[in-house]
Amino acid sequence: MRILHVLPLLSARAGGPQLFATGAALSMRGLGVESTLFATDLAHVPSAFKARSVLLEELPQGIEELETRLFPTRPPRRLAYAPALGAALRRAVPEADVVHIHSLWLYPQFAAYRAARQGHRPYVVSPHGALDPFLRQRGRMRKALTTALWQRPMLEGAATIHVLTEEEAELIADIAPQVPRTIVPSGLDISAFTRLPDPRAFRQAHVGGHTGPIVLFLGRITFKKGIDVLIRAFALARPRLRDAKLVIVGSDDEALQPGLEALARELDVSAEVVFTGGVYREKRLAALAAADAWALSSHTENFGIAVVEALAAGVPTIVSPAVNIAKDIAAAGAGVVADLTPQAFADAIVSVLADAEAAGRLAAAARSFAGQYDWSAIAPRLLELYRGVT
Repeated sequence: MRILHVLPLLSARAGGPQLFATGAALSMRGLGVESTLFATDLAHVPSAFKARSVLLEELPQGIEELETRLFPTRPPRRLAYAPALGAALRRAVPEADVVHIHSLWLYPQFAAYRAARQGHRPYVVSPHGALDPFLRQRGRMRKALTTALWQRPMLEGAATIHVLTEEEAELIADIAPQVPRTIVPSGLDISAFTRLPDPRAFRQAHVGGHTGPIVLFLGRITFKKGIDVLIRAFALARPRLRDAKLVIVGSDDEALQPGLEALARELDVSAEVVFTGGVYREKRLAALAAADAWALSSHTENFGIAVVEALAAGVPTIVSPAVNIAKDIAAAGAGVVADLTPQAFADAIVSVLADAEAAGRLAAAARSFAGQYDWSAIAPRLLELYRGVT
């Protein structure tokens, strides 16, 4: 079986879809599935209006083992417009058994849909949270136009809409309701998180050799992540913590960091709040190794592969109820689910850092919980999805 994955970009700084497609392609080789990945060469998400090409170290781990083609963009880059990608898709689609379209709203998805229809190939659409009601309110005019012109028929013509969680399926039940949903979560290589690097390397490189507790945020700096809530929570928690720092690791594609730094100064915690920029591959593992707690105060989070990575690393984890796997985390005792308020997150941070025994229990439960998402368990489910649409 041959799968053609189409994405707007493959830069790891853009988050989950890229990691899903790469991980799926790598893990399914042992199941007799050959995969090709088509994407633009953008390093930043199109909304960042930055045209730089992606660097090798910004691509997901293992990408060099896969058949991958990256295509240059040209204006309007806000749409990830890459005409050479569209032409290549028309040639490649007839050789594929299934076209897997990742994310929404952009030219690569339109080009893949058009090529699949013209080539008479079944296609699967993975919104990766892009249809969450919270996100539908942002850029409403552009999204309404895209939906009317081509995205509605694309979704309505899909063999299935692939979702990562039951909650995602419920949240988008009003979209193309006649099209079946298939739930297959994202996966990860659990073994990579059982042998973490020496934490001192990250602490020395990014936090001046700090030896006290670190509360870590690891992900893109975007509006939906609610990082302002986390900074306010840290300011409330600081009087009850000794020598702790909040370390925010991630790329700032929405130009939010200056405002967040100003908020930290206003709350008198600027010396304790550290922004490191994005880190990738082994450096990402080093950040997890250095953390004493991991926090995500998102307003919406479709799945949260970064959450599962933190759990797999055994880092005591605090998430908001808006993370779609939050209920499962709470039920397993694998992490703390805190209401999305500064006070609730402050209390959760203090509770995790103040009780080493409780933190140890969380770490053990977290590793056990994360095990279900190893690619060895997820890949066969994805193969079943593909077989079901051919």
